[in-house]
Amino acid sequence: MVDEINALELLKEEMTTEEVHLKVNAIHRLKTVILSIGPTETTNTLLPYLETLANEQDDEVLFAISEELGECWSLLSDKTIFLPLLEKLAK
Repeated sequence: MVDEINALELLKEEMTTEEVHLKVNAIHRLKTVILSIGPTETTNTLLPYLETLANEQDDEVLFAISEELGECWSLLSDKTIFLPLLEKLAK
């Protein structure tokens, strides 16, 4: 039997690499992560994690995060939860 893969933990693991292009590829799977973990874990865990990434990542990764958030906007009913992160990325 195959263990269930936690998409958020996989994303976090992929973000530990030093290779920027691998981080960007991981971020481009953000929609899959959100669909996998659901709205509650997205709000409570994923968005705070992405906010910490916004403080420490290269511009290419930050651009990928903002790009993917634009694509994921429709996945959650409360669109305002993205605003603090989007404001941080805009700075």
